[in-house]
Amino acid sequence: AKGWALQKQTEAEIKADYKKLSEADLKKKLYFEDLRIRRKAQFELVKRGKKGADQFNLVIQDKSNQLARIHGILGLSQLARLDDRSYAKPLVALLKDADPEIRAQAAKWLGDIRYKEASKELIANLTHENARVRFFSAEALGRAKDATAIQPLIQLLAANNDEDAFLRHGASFALSQIGQVAPLAALSTHPSKAVRMGAVIALRRLASPELAKFLGDAEEDIVTEVARAIHDDLSVPAAMPKLAALLATTPFTNEPLIRRVISANQRLGKEENLNYVLGYLAKPGVSEALKKESLATLGTWASPSVLDRVDGRYRGEVTRDPALIKQKVGATLELQAKSSVVELRRESIKAMGKLGMVDMADFLFGKLKTDPSQEVKVEALNSLVAMNASNLSDAISYAMRDVSEGVRVAGLGLIAQTSLPNDQKVPLLMDILKKRTLAEQQTALLTLGSLEGSKDFPEWATILSDFKAGKLPEGTWIELEEAVLATGSTPLKTNYETLLEEKAGGEPWKKYVGALAPGNVGKGRNIFFQNQTAQCIRCHAYDDMGGNAGPALDNIGKTLSKEELLIALVEPSKRLAPGYGSVTLTLVSGTKVTGLLLEDNKDSMRVKVGTEVKEFAKKDIASSALGASSMPPMGTLLTKRDIRDLVSYLSTLTKSE
Repeated sequence: AKGWALQKQTEAEIKADYKKLSEADLKKKLYFEDLRIRRKAQFELVKRGKKGADQFNLVIQDKSNQLARIHGILGLSQLARLDDRSYAKPLVALLKDADPEIRAQAAKWLGDIRYKEASKELIANLTHENARVRFFSAEALGRAKDATAIQPLIQLLAANNDEDAFLRHGASFALSQIGQVAPLAALSTHPSKAVRMGAVIALRRLASPELAKFLGDAEEDIVTEVARAIHDDLSVPAAMPKLAALLATTPFTNEPLIRRVISANQRLGKEENLNYVLGYLAKPGVSEALKKESLATLGTWASPSVLDRVDGRYRGEVTRDPALIKQKVGATLELQAKSSVVELRRESIKAMGKLGMVDMADFLFGKLKTDPSQEVKVEALNSLVAMNASNLSDAISYAMRDVSEGVRVAGLGLIAQTSLPNDQKVPLLMDILKKRTLAEQQTALLTLGSLEGSKDFPEWATILSDFKAGKLPEGTWIELEEAVLATGSTPLKTNYETLLEEKAGGEPWKKYVGALAPGNVGKGRNIFFQNQTAQCIRCHAYDDMGGNAGPALDNIGKTLSKEELLIALVEPSKRLAPGYGSVTLTLVSGTKVTGLLLEDNKDSMRVKVGTEVKEFAKKDIASSALGASSMPPMGTLLTKRDIRDLVSYLSTLTKSE
């Protein structure tokens, strides 16, 4: 009853015209239980100027109601900001109040108006036992830019000893607001780690080159924070050379630090910086990940990405003469290309291609022939392509005969770049289409469609005839469609679509059977979680992530076959998950029942009709019709290749019991 009465009273107060109330009556409203009413009275008193201030001054002295006092503090700070700063003077006394929250609020709002006259009391409160009092006092001193607070703020950092992140932020932010660099730079030798860290954070806000003084700190996390301060965001260009030089001297090995130091060297791009990276690669004990990053940096040295390798910020285009770079890095890249670690061999070979090191063409051909890793062989072939090497045709021809399917597929995809005439390429591709693996057949079709003048090849008649006769594996249908479209031939496209309709036999999902072939699971995962058109994760949950408009998919790979997954994607109304679709049953008796399908078993169907769950024997059901699914057919939103990747990913979603 009391709560209802308060609601009615609050409603009346909200509707009331406070312009008609006296200052004394408005003062009483500052004690009201509902915040909205207190604030309404506060703002009306502010409009009354000095008369309102008199009421606020009375309220802040009344220790019986903390909330009313806070509104008094707010009201006086508003008047001081809008009218006359002298209105804030009574708040200074509250910095010595017995109630720590009143001290904190007074400090906060004196800081808001940058009331430097309160500095003495604010400095004293930096040692108060209450953390909120210390925090707002520090913040207020920073806003007032009072240099006399520098040492007390440093003492606050020391006393806090990094125990309270908010206090560290308050003190370091205040020091940055005061803006005097020299006292902060002098802290590089301070015995307190917490003080040095606070100084680094403050100097970062000031973008000061004095940050470099802290690069020799004995604490790894401080040096790492300095690296972030110098390298990231808008950076501190004047300190970048000293950060880059750290690569030759630092004993620390953590990735966040070293990646920034490597990046600093690439961004500077001088010969000495190149030497630092080469020297680092020669050091014993460097982790595989950082060696790989160093090699990738060398590969992009002549033309770095416009986006920063570490924080992704746009850095702009940079182009450097690759001549010196090739000369300096050749021996290192060749050495790393002989590493026992596959990823280092790959990254070294990729770097050769990016730098256009044509003098390494024979070496790369050798790697294509002899390296035990399929991935390295493919990378060697890609690098030969990137540099348009003189032995590229021979390399592609060799790759197409390699023992590894992945290498053969890579070579096959590049056949258009060989010097062979079309009258030799086409028979070769047709032979592959008849005799090789599915992946090679897929690539052969795509390559055939990409050749110049492909729309006029008579071989398409043979291919489409084989397609009609069922001689082409279903796994090649997607590539066949893409190849036909690539020719740009309308008759070929029409012929293919007619044949596809015939093969589907009136079942739309069968046009997508090519999606049952193995796809790219990684790409399928990206489609599921990130594709903004399909938005799978919006309606379906996996591993406690996602929506609940559709069934959870945690164990879907065990529940449904690939074919069932495909049908669910392209014809969602053909098969509804129990509990997520309606069904209309026509019983043998002639009765019709419509409800939510809960279960469809061999001998019965369970349907929720209204709030009641009913079970019907199959022998009593004359027919059943599923309602339309709320899920859109994915064939209208995704390409067939995307659907294949998505089916492959969904088929991997299994959870052990």
